Amino acid sequence: MKSVNKIVLSVSLLFTSLSYAAKFDVEMYKSPQCGCCTEWAEILEAKGYQVEIHEQNQWNDVKQKFGMPAKMTSCHTAIIDGYLIEGHVPEREIARLLKERPEGVKGLAAPGMPMHSPGMAREGEAYRDFDVIAFTDEGSFVYASY
Repeated sequence: MKSVNKIVLSVSLLFTSLSYAAKFDVEMYKSPQCGCCTEWAEILEAKGYQVEIHEQNQWNDVKQKFGMPAKMTSCHTAIIDGYLIEGHVPEREIARLLKERPEGVKGLAAPGMPMHSPGMAREGEAYRDFDVIAFTDEGSFVYASY
């Protein structure tokens, strides 16, 4: 009987671990003409995220609706587990945000369209020459540098 209980416990722990490891859903808003945004979404999908793309011609309205600071804007806006992700933020920093959940942080941004960022860099090229900015109601700070 003890071995059956151990098996049941092991299986339940396995499923708990798998569900915890599952990636989050992504709601992404972008212009229909923006190919680099689609490439960013494909990078996230390859890492296990479920990305739903909403193509809109008036995507600045979306940024205002969700309270994206104007100085942080880029070519697309995503919402992941309640966080705003603006532009070509590397998945590594998104995963870190979701794990650490720093107090007061509303989201991350790679302002503008950094040339060597995910979705903009050539395939196989290292990400470089840009900062990922975390923003709060009080301001912002560099979350990561590439």
